[in-house]
Amino acid sequence: MLKLFEREQLNLAKLPEAQTAIEVRDLCLRFGDKHVLHNITMRIPKNRITALIGQSGCGKSTLISCFNRMNDLIDNSVTEGEIIIDGRNINRKKENLSILRSQVGMVFQRPNPFPMSIYDNVCYGLRLQGIKQRRQLDDAVERALIEAALWDEVKDRLFESATTLSGGQQQRLVIARALALKPSILLLDEPTSALDPLTTLIIEELMAELKKRCTIVIVTHNMQQASRVSDYTAFLHQGELVEYSDSDTLFTLPEKKQTEDYITGRYG
Repeated sequence: MLKLFEREQLNLAKLPEAQTAIEVRDLCLRFGDKHVLHNITMRIPKNRITALIGQSGCGKSTLISCFNRMNDLIDNSVTEGEIIIDGRNINRKKENLSILRSQVGMVFQRPNPFPMSIYDNVCYGLRLQGIKQRRQLDDAVERALIEAALWDEVKDRLFESATTLSGGQQQRLVIARALALKPSILLLDEPTSALDPLTTLIIEELMAELKKRCTIVIVTHNMQQASRVSDYTAFLHQGELVEYSDSDTLFTLPEKKQTEDYITGRYG
């Protein structure tokens, strides 16, 4: 297990553009009169796992939702600042959100399979993109389910309802649904909080494999999980980025006392 989570650290302060998956510049977000994010600036490296930690209501899920513009669906949301992905500011008015959300996939805390077959769940996004050729869909479904470590469990029941799967299987199905679109970035918003320890371990091992082909950003309340699986960790408090560094450093020698107080359980 230790070998699975070996880390090669990068210097975030000098991270070159070619190794940056997401660059956040002075990001602020409000919902009406409520100021939720305050001047967030950070670089998230490619093909690494970055964890966002902090107490409930600190802005973790709001921040991760900025990376594929999900906050646009909330009334009275106002975003300022830039988020650079693939050399473009995704906060621009002309951004194609359908293309963005296929490039930046998202998996939520509770699995949300559609009321249709396992097969149709996985290829749902592909069909929306106009892909209809059965061979192409078959190949994409198999590939995505293999990548989500679910193929061996469901290959003989692809046309059964997705709701017949266990909670852990449903979560991996939702991950497969996102992977079918071949995203370069995968956002995971507390993906294991409702799962048992064994299924959590399966998802964590899956993340370690997936980062070889895409960048992963995970929101988690579980600091042991963040320390265990992430390469980098960002600590947020009341909408501000308090500290952001490689996980080994943040969890053993944090620079800020506020970070130390949080990770040692003095508050939160």
